[in-house]
Amino acid sequence: MTKYESQIYTVNTPQELAFARLSNLRHFETIKTAFSDPAMIERIVAGVPSDQMSPEKLQTLREQIEKMEFTDDTLTLDSTMGRIALVIIERDAPKLVKFETQGAPVSANLWVQLLPKGADQSALKVTVGAELNFFIRKMVEKHLKQAPDGIATFLSQLLAAG
Repeated sequence: MTKYESQIYTVNTPQELAFARLSNLRHFETIKTAFSDPAMIERIVAGVPSDQMSPEKLQTLREQIEKMEFTDDTLTLDSTMGRIALVIIERDAPKLVKFETQGAPVSANLWVQLLPKGADQSALKVTVGAELNFFIRKMVEKHLKQAPDGIATFLSQLLAAG
């Protein structure tokens, strides 16, 4: 398994609260609300390079997010590759939540580590692990190297927002 790690990010939330939010995927339903609010979409799009977010891509993203399903342990979405789920497979309160993909063309895991950082903050680190053959790894390695930092940035903002 090839592993890719993020930098360490600061979450403006105590470790226990960040873990509680991360370890129940129903908290992520707020994503749907965010993408139905024009002001929130404007803020989200402002942080994305213009060559990566066209009106068509935004509409497709909205449609995909609207179809997402959340349970305590699972986030499921429809993709061009079929129905894919991100499932919590391990919780080690208050410091680790481990996920795995189901239905994806590549077997992958995601580890999110949380450590206390003072009374009101926590440190967050993301590790992505994937089972890739040589040829696939060469095609997607650039994206996989960037993925942990992108996920960590997203989670640090989402966990702080509540």
